[in-house]
Amino acid sequence: MAKLSAVLKERGYVYQLSSEKLEEITDGAKRTLYLGIDPSADSLQVGQLQGFLILRRFLEDGHRLILLIGGGTGMIGDPGGKSAERVLLDAETVKKNAENITEQVKRLFASEDFTLVDNAEWLGQLQMIEFLRDVGKHFTINALLQRDFIKDRVKDPEKGISYTEFSYALLQAYDYLHLHEEYDCDLQVGGSDQWGNIVSGVDFIRRKTGDVVYAFTWPLLVDKKTGKKFGKSETGTIWLDPAKTSPYHFYQFWLNTDDDNLKEYLLKMTMLSKTEIDAALELHKRDPRERHGQHILAREVTKLVHGEEEMTKAEQVSDVLFGEGSVQGLERDALEILKGAAPSQEVQVGTAILDALVTAKLASSKREARQFLADEAVALNGQAVTDVERKLGGDDFHNGIALLTRGKKNVCVLTLA
Repeated sequence: MAKLSAVLKERGYVYQLSSEKLEEITDGAKRTLYLGIDPSADSLQVGQLQGFLILRRFLEDGHRLILLIGGGTGMIGDPGGKSAERVLLDAETVKKNAENITEQVKRLFASEDFTLVDNAEWLGQLQMIEFLRDVGKHFTINALLQRDFIKDRVKDPEKGISYTEFSYALLQAYDYLHLHEEYDCDLQVGGSDQWGNIVSGVDFIRRKTGDVVYAFTWPLLVDKKTGKKFGKSETGTIWLDPAKTSPYHFYQFWLNTDDDNLKEYLLKMTMLSKTEIDAALELHKRDPRERHGQHILAREVTKLVHGEEEMTKAEQVSDVLFGEGSVQGLERDALEILKGAAPSQEVQVGTAILDALVTAKLASSKREARQFLADEAVALNGQAVTDVERKLGGDDFHNGIALLTRGKKNVCVLTLA
């Protein structure tokens, strides 16, 4: 079995570390590591997925994991990567968000073998004078002002940065000290944008206790085509909560991956072995138009996040809309997904195909509809239609649904009125 350091390097997960060699952190005695989660939303989003798959690698290698919910710091907000002050959250909202996130994490890990803590438990007990004396004296304003995100905020007189957010690094360092003393935690991990806060904790523990602890970060994903931070689509943020982003739209997000990003996402966002990924990429290379790699990526990530059953439904609906799948092959749940995945229009049995095309906005007029039929551009449930006298019959509908298409990308789900 490959060593954890080799796996992390192979997948492209390594960005910064506080030791000279990664092996010192990952391959010796099993460590207790922690990741802090900001509960500012009630769901994780795909930009955070990479981090949890890295944590799963640590767990499966026998390391102990602590997930720290920022119930205390979450009411302040990390200023890193933010151009303006965050809205402060109340305790009840933080608690609800933390519960939702925890359930998502259990699915991603396929395990409940981790420790969950909330820093509100100890940060809420801090006394101001003691905190300034025991923690604040170990941090210099000079060093904090060198942080890029603080420097940028200070430069802008319209936005600035409050003392509340300025103190975030001190609170995060105190979290690390608390977990080190209570749980023997000796490794904090996070995205590369957290490096400054994490190494502040490493240095703080050294100053306070003389102990050596470690820091490790992974690179943030960036869309190579747009240069933007990964995790958003044209319709907005892609969430892991099915109520916020349906499994079908989640599947489509991955299916629309550009070839330039395919290898990186297969490595970083799935649990497939390197051998399996190489085989997928070779299959994709032979016929890129079939998008084999994207189909494998969409299937694997959707299965990780939503489970195999939801992945299968999303795949079936996608195949009906954009492949060679048949409406007749869909179960009722999948048919409901289909209705929500494409434009729909109520029609009646006996409606002329010309009228159906116009009503479904697949043609602007009956004259245009006739032309589309003559050009063999129209299909009903995957079967070409050319007869201008054709009418919709009851047997065209499967559980009250039929699929009318023009070309490959213009689709309408017909439902019986």
